[in-house]
Amino acid sequence: MAGNTIQFDGRRKFCKNMLAIGAAASAAVLISGCAFSETSQFASAFTDLSGRHFIGWFDHNGNMLGRVEIPERAHDLTYCGKNKTLFAFSRRPGNKLYVIDINAGAIKKQLLSSVGQHFYGHGVLTESGDFLYTTENRFDKSYQAYEGVIVVRNTTTYAIEAEFLSGGVGPHQLALMNQGNTIVVANGGIHTHPASPRTKLNIESMKPNISYLDTVSGKLMGSFSPPNNQLSTRHLCVSNDDKVYVGCQYQGAKHHTQPLIFSHKLSDESELEALNTELNTWRVFNQYTASLAIDPMNKRLAVTSPRGGVISYWDTQTDSLLEVTKQRDCAGIASSNGQFMGSTGRGDLILQDKRKVRLKKHQLKWDNHMIHMV
Repeated sequence: MAGNTIQFDGRRKFCKNMLAIGAAASAAVLISGCAFSETSQFASAFTDLSGRHFIGWFDHNGNMLGRVEIPERAHDLTYCGKNKTLFAFSRRPGNKLYVIDINAGAIKKQLLSSVGQHFYGHGVLTESGDFLYTTENRFDKSYQAYEGVIVVRNTTTYAIEAEFLSGGVGPHQLALMNQGNTIVVANGGIHTHPASPRTKLNIESMKPNISYLDTVSGKLMGSFSPPNNQLSTRHLCVSNDDKVYVGCQYQGAKHHTQPLIFSHKLSDESELEALNTELNTWRVFNQYTASLAIDPMNKRLAVTSPRGGVISYWDTQTDSLLEVTKQRDCAGIASSNGQFMGSTGRGDLILQDKRKVRLKKHQLKWDNHMIHMV
C-alpha cells in the first residue's frame, strides 16, 4: 500500500526475514493472562525518592524480588520467558532499550534506536520470544511530522530485521492480535520533537488513530479514528476475541468532556465505539487515561486515570461501566485470573478483587505501566 512501504536496514534484509517473523508470530499473543497464584510475579519501572531510576519485579504479595538501576526513566516493559529477560523501553523521546537479566539482576544489554529515531516507551514480543516489535519516531532538524515506525528486532542477536510504517504520527502502545498475523498500534497523532520533547506541535491538526498492520509485509490493513481529532489514542489492550480497547488523552479545552475509552473489532469494519456510561462519569477522568488491562476470566476491563485519581472497571460483554473506585495517583495495572494488581505514584501496590487490599507501600514512585510476568 502506498505510503506504507517496508523500510529495511542498511544491509538490505531479504523477504525471508519477514517470512520468518510472520511464521514465528503466527500463533503469537501477548505474554499475559496466566494464573494469579502464589508463584505470580509482576514488574514495573519506578523512581526512588532520591530520583534514581529502576526496573523492579515483585511477587503476588507485593514483596520486591529484585531491582536493577538504569540511567534514565523507563516507561513500559515486556517479559521474554525464553531467556528470562525484561525489555525496558525509554520514555519518549529516549533512545535506549534495556535488556534486564532477572536471574543475574543486571543489565544484560543496552540497545540504541536507529540514528534519527527515538522510542515511544512500548514494545511487544511474539509468544516465542524470538522477535520484539517497538514503536519509534523518526525526526530531523526540519521539525517535519514524520509517520511513526514499527521496528522488528531479533531477540537473540538484537539485530534490526525490518521496519515498517505505523499508520500515523506518534505511535504509542501496540499489541499482537490473537492469531499473531496482525499487529494493532495506537497512533496518538501528536507531533513532538526531541529538541523540545514536551511541546505539542500540531494540536489543532492532529490525526490520531488505531491502525492494523500485517506482521509479515507491514501492509496497512485498516485505520480507524476517534470521533474527535483531539482524542489522542495512547494505550490499548486486546481481549481473547480480538476486541481492541483503547484509552485516550484529550488535548482540547479544559472545560470540554469527551468519552475516553473506546472499543473496536477489525472484523466488524465499524468505527471506534465509546464505552457506555454517562457524560458526568467521563468528567472524573480529568481528560486522561493511562493503563488498560483485561481480566478474561471475569470479562472485565480496568483502566487507570492518574489525573482523575480513579480506576474504572468495565463489562467487556456489554462495554458498560461496572464501577469507578477512587485511587489517588494510580499508575499501572495488570490482570490475572480474576484479579487486578495496581500501583500508584506514591509507592502502593494494591490488589483489586471483590475488595481493594493494599498489599505493600514502598518508598518509591511507580511508573504508569505494569506487566504480569509469570
